[in-house]
Amino acid sequence: MDIEAELLKEMSNEDLEQTIKQKVKSFHGFLTREVALRLIAKEKGVLNEKETFTKISEITKGTKRISIEATVKRVWPIAQYGSGKYSRVVEIKDESGEFPLVLWNEDIDITKSLRNRDVISVKGAYEKNNELHLGYDGQIIVMQKSGFSEFSELKNNDIVHVRGYITKAEGVDSFVSGSNTGMAFSVILSDGNSERRCVFWERTGISQKLAIGDEVIIEDALINNDNIEVSSTARVLSRRPKDMLIGEIKEIKCSGELMKLQIGERSIWLDRENGLRFMGVDAASDISLSTITGLKKDTLLNSKIALKIEEKNGTVVVRG
Repeated sequence: MDIEAELLKEMSNEDLEQTIKQKVKSFHGFLTREVALRLIAKEKGVLNEKETFTKISEITKGTKRISIEATVKRVWPIAQYGSGKYSRVVEIKDESGEFPLVLWNEDIDITKSLRNRDVISVKGAYEKNNELHLGYDGQIIVMQKSGFSEFSELKNNDIVHVRGYITKAEGVDSFVSGSNTGMAFSVILSDGNSERRCVFWERTGISQKLAIGDEVIIEDALINNDNIEVSSTARVLSRRPKDMLIGEIKEIKCSGELMKLQIGERSIWLDRENGLRFMGVDAASDISLSTITGLKKDTLLNSKIALKIEEKNGTVVVRG
């Protein structure tokens, strides 16, 4: 069934898009469009499916057509074979137990966005050699994304997912932290509002892969001595954005409906739309940019940010 097409028989495209946006917002943004459509369809009686989900403890040898809802425990690295095939193991768990889900070749694509503690729905799977595999018509739907923790809210002994940008590379050195002693690579990460030291234990080789400005995602990091500590079991993802503004906000001023920002040693001009996005404000069109800037200026000046931007058609666009 084309759920979106069925919903459009009952409501306009504009109404549907607004309902989807509200549904995603009600789940704090951790909901995919596909899942939002299914929830809306169920509420409107368009989708009256009765699915039977199996508990992990109920999986027996040779079981076919398995549907299961579970939480991602760990995503293992991709394995490559001499035949040219690829596989990846995703460990999943529910309240009854744990089980490995093995994905092959093109099915691996969905794992690129999977994080530990994501809630997923697996359909059309079968058991083989104490593993789950997807059938030809099998699918995986991410029901709920595991969120990132704000740096300001991190507490010692927490196990967290974090995302930040490297503002300083401190290098490789010997560290002593609680029961941990050894060589580690450390950086300073910013989530755009505050900074934390991030220590990669016994993973000094990662120093060759990371640089200032890189975006880093760390899953299952330990907060210890107020540092983000990364062990060998934590998962680290990184990418190098095309353009980042990282540093301290030294100046904010307006000229008409244009805003000038001085961040570190770099100056940029933003139009009204991107200036409001930078300040995180949704304002009526009859309120001038200079008025809004005047109200927000004192809280923004001298703060440190990591801002993703893009040069587009001669205009600076704020991405986050």
